[in-house]
Amino acid sequence: MRSPNRIVIAAAGGGKTTRIVDEVLADKSVRSAIVTYTRNNVREIQAKFYQRGLTIPQHVEIIPWYTFLLREMARPYRNYKYEKRIDGIFWTETTVDRFAPKADVGRYYFGNSSTIYSNRLAEFICDCNAAAGGAIFQRLEQRFTRIYIDEIQDVAGYDLDIIDLMLRSKLEVVLVGDPRQSTFTTNNSNRHKGFRGPDIIKKFQEWEKKKLAQLEHRVETHRCNQLIADLADSFYPDHEKTQSQNKDLTGHDGVFAIRPDEVSDYYRTFDPQVLRLSVKTACAGLPAMNFGEAKGMEFDRVLVFPHLKALKWLKTGNYEHIDGVRPELYVGVSRARYSVTFVHDGEIALKGVPRWR
Repeated sequence: MRSPNRIVIAAAGGGKTTRIVDEVLADKSVRSAIVTYTRNNVREIQAKFYQRGLTIPQHVEIIPWYTFLLREMARPYRNYKYEKRIDGIFWTETTVDRFAPKADVGRYYFGNSSTIYSNRLAEFICDCNAAAGGAIFQRLEQRFTRIYIDEIQDVAGYDLDIIDLMLRSKLEVVLVGDPRQSTFTTNNSNRHKGFRGPDIIKKFQEWEKKKLAQLEHRVETHRCNQLIADLADSFYPDHEKTQSQNKDLTGHDGVFAIRPDEVSDYYRTFDPQVLRLSVKTACAGLPAMNFGEAKGMEFDRVLVFPHLKALKWLKTGNYEHIDGVRPELYVGVSRARYSVTFVHDGEIALKGVPRWR
């Protein structure tokens, strides 16, 4: 019997948010939750409903990931492991009190306070669910018929155990994302380290093999032209190739390079969005955005100021130089509809990257 659960891998610009919203609007009898990692993603999903000329219907809730974990899972059943009310989350990206024994619940999860460590929240939920005989997910089944998890590539650590339990429940679960865009992470613990970042595709394949979900690939992009899509694909040669549906021609289309002394003229001519890896990269005084910040956004044109590793990649064509930052570069170049231009004064070893002039 085929699982009703789906894992949808959609290329950048593939309209995944639109598809989620349209599915939800198509069947008002299905009580749905759309869960996504960041508040920016929440606003993007809300905006898509409003673009349809509608308010957000009563049969759907749009919930940030940590709010979902805390409100729908941890709080209702925390008394199985902890007597105090959970007032909120203590945000941490590192292991706190690494010597705390897990049996000391108050210290291990809460630091003997009323706020739970963010990187141990999902682990606490798993423990509570086991102690409650699966009651957490039985409650979810009563609350919702279908749950969409957006930006699934960002889920890591014990958060993956939460997804696994969902897939084994009576809920219909739809996981949507793109492993190539894993620039954030919900959990920095070492659990499931082998499935972190782009390697989460291995977990998807494992779930499919266990018949917990069907894996679907959506390879179309409605944003990037084919030249830009090909560049983005080059960061992940083992993934399925993206097919562009953008056939518009503007007279300046594809991937280019310019010298630093051409930046002012180019910027005045094309008004591109300037992107960089981080604030450490100088951008000629132009207003710039980090690759990660631009996730979920789109622009007609992008001007990239490469950091040191990206400069080595441009000079040599050797992709090993950008190991560790491929997701960020993929996100950066795939924001553009018509042109991506790199600021670089030297030779370009990549094929199909002409000089602007």
